[in-house]
Amino acid sequence: MTTLVTGARGGVARGVLTRLVAAGHGVRIASSDPTDLEPPAGVEAVRLSLREPDNAASVLRDVTSVFLYAEAAGIAAFVEAARAADVRHIVLLSSASTAAPDPSGNPLAASHHAVEVAVAESGIPHTVLRPGAFAGNAIGWKYQLLGTGSIQLPYPNAQVAPIHEDDIADVATAVLVAGDHLGETLDLNGPESLSFVEQIAILADVLGRELPFTEVTRDEALAGLTRHMQPGYANALLDLWESAVEPEPVSGTTEAITGRPGRTFREWAHDHREDFATGVPQRG
Repeated sequence: MTTLVTGARGGVARGVLTRLVAAGHGVRIASSDPTDLEPPAGVEAVRLSLREPDNAASVLRDVTSVFLYAEAAGIAAFVEAARAADVRHIVLLSSASTAAPDPSGNPLAASHHAVEVAVAESGIPHTVLRPGAFAGNAIGWKYQLLGTGSIQLPYPNAQVAPIHEDDIADVATAVLVAGDHLGETLDLNGPESLSFVEQIAILADVLGRELPFTEVTRDEALAGLTRHMQPGYANALLDLWESAVEPEPVSGTTEAITGRPGRTFREWAHDHREDFATGVPQRG
């Protein structure tokens, strides 16, 4: 039995790969550009573009389960090939944004929602993972510090419960190995709700450095965000932060699936200190 792990350059996918190999499971990893992958011994790395999965049939040969990144462009062809290959379980990495009232019309959710629908309609047994805010989003603050010397916050008191990417990998691996939670949607977030200001304070404490921040207007934030994302997506993200005035309820899914509490934002900060090794002002 072989599990196909797509998007193998992504942090969650790498975590799933490591855990499956450690558990002794057969794994094949796929990426649109596998040349820079360094698979462990015994793991085959193959080319697969989820946008144009023209070779999906060969990639899915002898595959019984799939860890799938959400890419709407080629999802119809991919699930058709997965059905033909008799794949028995797809674990889809989706997004909490798909719980929005109109996910097909929400730029944050539309692509993920389309993939959720296609996987559900395929008839293949599946489990949907819907993580909320990734703790790793905080790495973006490093580049703001490099650019302006200050983190730009339009809604500094917005509340999220950021999740460590390793918790997502733990849950995905547990579900793949057990082959359970079929037909279920699992909401995932971290073990505590924190404002952006609180996250910055924790990160500064772990790094032993000042991390200055500046409150900016929505328009100023939009101008910064649209340098690297579409305006519709940026506005939807700002809407989300603007509405996050109450602490985000903690789902508890990580503990329910793995038997241990989710990793805190402080733990994430310790794990990623090297990501902030350069470009962050020294304290004092």
